[in-house]
Amino acid sequence: MPDKSEPARLDDFLLGLHGADPFAEVSDASEAHRVEHASTLAGGEQECGAYPSSALKMRLLAATGRATGAKRVLEIGGGLGYSALWFAEIVGEGGRVETIDRFAEHIEAIRRYAERFGMGDRITALAGEADDVLPTLDGAYDIVHDDGWFGAQPSYYDRLAGLLRPGGLLVLSNWFLLEHAVTGQSPVDWSEVLGPTWAEDVKSYARRLAADERYDVSFVQNPAVALAYRRPDA
Repeated sequence: MPDKSEPARLDDFLLGLHGADPFAEVSDASEAHRVEHASTLAGGEQECGAYPSSALKMRLLAATGRATGAKRVLEIGGGLGYSALWFAEIVGEGGRVETIDRFAEHIEAIRRYAERFGMGDRITALAGEADDVLPTLDGAYDIVHDDGWFGAQPSYYDRLAGLLRPGGLLVLSNWFLLEHAVTGQSPVDWSEVLGPTWAEDVKSYARRLAADERYDVSFVQNPAVALAYRRPDA
């Protein structure tokens, strides 16, 4: 029996084509931190939320960001700063990445890693809940990366469109939930975290996003992400 599944072997091969993940230490630290942090939280690892995106996903988003010439990025759900570092690399000197997280220890880690990788002048860590921070911000962002929503459509959904410039890109992670909801096959019982209606909630959000006339939307399932182009004429 092979040691790894075929998808895992393919991922390893694709990652190897590019060499080492430049921010792997932050990804590794996120995994370790989440387990430790969970011991102090009623909601465990899900409440901590420091689940770094895969390097393959970040390479996809980095290429997309470069293609759009992004110079200003907003992120919801900063974790320890892994994806913020990828975005900071693509915006280059003079570019800005603002990343929101509700935990003080995450904010501290984001700032520390930003300095560690020479990105301290490009990354701003904003402490608080997205619902509280987003109304204080001014658009227009080239990319908004929502890595904070999980399950149902977030209450701040319409605010995202107001912060994104016409022709900008809304990036939504965590769409692996859509495959779980549609197929009924999941390695996790999400009802324990998201409640009994989680599957319909996820599908409803997908329908709402796809029907939103402000966007042209594409769903990708491997790596799982939704890309919503903000129509200039909407």
